[in-house]
Amino acid sequence: METVEVTDLYQASWYLLSGCEILGVECIKAGNGTSCRILVQGQNLAELANAWFEREAVVNLWTFRNAYSEINSHVQQAKRSYEINRRFKGAAR
Repeated sequence: METVEVTDLYQASWYLLSGCEILGVECIKAGNGTSCRILVQGQNLAELANAWFEREAVVNLWTFRNAYSEINSHVQQAKRSYEINRRFKGAAR
């Protein structure tokens, strides 16, 4: 199995629909805001990435919508946890 980190929710959805597994979501500081890295595990990640970047990724729109919603839920939960931890660490100083 291979792993890759992505920040693009659409690309993560493509990986999920292609049989990959989302291992986790980690928030990172991005300028004045927060972004998330999504850790993906699966097989043939190079081929899947190539199809994505060559604009050859084709999926059923309904299943893509469901995959995107699932990943977005993970991202929103990670951001909430990140903000709570950041505030808690700031208050402890």
